[in-house]
Amino acid sequence: MITLTHVTKRYPIGAPALKDVTLHVKKGEFVFIVGDSGSGKSTLIKLLLHELTPSEGNISVLGYDLNAIKRRNIPKFRRKLGIVFQDFRLLKDRNVYENVA
Repeated sequence: MITLTHVTKRYPIGAPALKDVTLHVKKGEFVFIVGDSGSGKSTLIKLLLHELTPSEGNISVLGYDLNAIKRRNIPKFRRKLGIVFQDFRLLKDRNVYENVA
């Protein structure tokens, strides 16, 4: 389902946000990402959503090789994911139904 192999993400300034991460999450497993501020949680999620690309390593989610996915296939890929953010990212101009639909 989700595989990260030797993934590193470097930003232009500072230490790597993630360094040599290898992870395998099987179908049906629940994963909670927790850690101190600045520990790389948001970077990891952005990599899984393909909002960022890794500096090194490979990522596969739901059979999609994120290192090779075509730009036109990214929306289709993202529609298959479900992520709950800490701040929920609710839209103030939308009602409850519109926020969860």
